[in-house]
Amino acid sequence: MAVDFANEAAALSAGFVKVQIDKGATKSPRYTTILQKNLVGEPGRSGVLWRAYGEHDVQATADANALAAVNVQRGLRYAKGSANTGKGSYGGSLTDDLH
Repeated sequence: MAVDFANEAAALSAGFVKVQIDKGATKSPRYTTILQKNLVGEPGRSGVLWRAYGEHDVQATADANALAAVNVQRGLRYAKGSANTGKGSYGGSLTDDLH
């Protein structure tokens, strides 16, 4: 069962990498934050680059939006608890990726 990352540091310690793009003061949204992680495939299969994006004119809000996107994706991939039934969970019992 997936548990949301409480903050960006938790996502980074779980192997996610942060990419921050500043498009300049004249662009809106100015900041794009990408949290990404390479997931290793099963034997004989290729892996995948898992990405979550957040955008906003304020850097901290872009970061928070990217973290929220990671948490939503994790809820779908690893099935959140029964309290979240009907919010995207299939109720499965997948385990977290180890790599």
